[in-house]
Amino acid sequence: MTYKNRNIAAKILARTKHDQVIALTGARQTGKTTLCEDILPERANVPYTYISFDDPVERLRFQNNAIAILEAMDTPVVILDEVQKIPALLDPLKYVVDRQKKFPLDQRKVFLITGSSQLLLLKGIRETLAGRVSLFNLFPFSLSEVLESDLTPLLTKIWENGTLDKKDVRLLDILPPKTIRMATSVSDEHKIWGGYPPVWLRKEIPDKINWLKDYRKTYLERDISDVGQVANIDTFALAQKLLCARTAQLFSISEVARDLSVAVNTVKRYIDLLTLSFQCFLVQPFHENIGKRLIKSPKIYFPDVGLNQAILGETVVESGASYETWVFSEILKWAQLQSIEPEIYFYRTPAGMEIDFLISAKGKILPVEVKSSPKVGYADARSIESFMTHHNSLVPLGIVIYSGRKIIEIRKNIWGIPDWLLFGGL
Repeated sequence: MTYKNRNIAAKILARTKHDQVIALTGARQTGKTTLCEDILPERANVPYTYISFDDPVERLRFQNNAIAILEAMDTPVVILDEVQKIPALLDPLKYVVDRQKKFPLDQRKVFLITGSSQLLLLKGIRETLAGRVSLFNLFPFSLSEVLESDLTPLLTKIWENGTLDKKDVRLLDILPPKTIRMATSVSDEHKIWGGYPPVWLRKEIPDKINWLKDYRKTYLERDISDVGQVANIDTFALAQKLLCARTAQLFSISEVARDLSVAVNTVKRYIDLLTLSFQCFLVQPFHENIGKRLIKSPKIYFPDVGLNQAILGETVVESGASYETWVFSEILKWAQLQSIEPEIYFYRTPAGMEIDFLISAKGKILPVEVKSSPKVGYADARSIESFMTHHNSLVPLGIVIYSGRKIIEIRKNIWGIPDWLLFGGL
């Protein structure tokens, strides 16, 4: 069987040369088991042992004698799937890893542990394996993954070089029309259905919708109920819906608390559960004064546009907010792949000037404006130009992401770039 390549695989494999424990978390059904059982071993080309703790027999076997079993494994790579179902394993794993430190690096086993529930897994990792583990998240398919591209995305080139190369500006002139039609078609579909792998295995619209609805039901009835921190699942489900309807907007906890008729601390707990389970993300505002970032209202994003349909039902998110949400999800997936993962902020002044995203790391900033339109013009770059004027040493250029088919310089060093070309790796 052929599988879509996962971009994070290369970074995980690189870490296996130096780190003994690698933890892979992510929402349910993002493809962690496929990545660990099929894609990574094939690409690493080394012997491996795979154990899934979905199997109650394996859970019982390890509960009785975990240290002896782990030490007896003779493959270079050991994959332990769904570790959150046997949290008592983390202490024996720590013991085995510490004992291996006396071995030469090339004789130490690498343990790759996964868990569908970051809610349960990360608490144990932080308490038991702190300083011994590399953490990765597996998100739903990105646009480049569904396009099955193995080329460097244009966004990566811009980020690394701090400029837009002339040959990339001319890229649309040499791409075959068939390639452009395919890329825009897949991009349009991705903006509707999001990236969960099972959705892409289903061809009919009712099948896609039913899977997404079942996924949300499973999330509420299993993932959240298992945590045991929610007294009323119906209230939590309503909170999820109200928050999802605010995607790409400034977020006020007190406002949501009033709408739900619950305490502010209850909403805070709901937000913690949603963020830990990868259902939503909070983006903080950018200020030169770091302390200010912690006291201003963040923006909230529910990153998978397909799942948002199941959460909201008949409620419709404004098209601009939905498009901005999709762009955020692509930037989020892209950021994790960089050598130094950049921070993502938004920018807003008291006078109302706003930039949708600032990508920041290594002493540089890339301002990104998002326009849900097939055309962009001079006015769309006004905020970025103003920001660049006041931060010229940190900001070599800016980009406006839109859904058209041309790369155009809107203002000096501010470029309008089609989304499918920026993220697709064509």
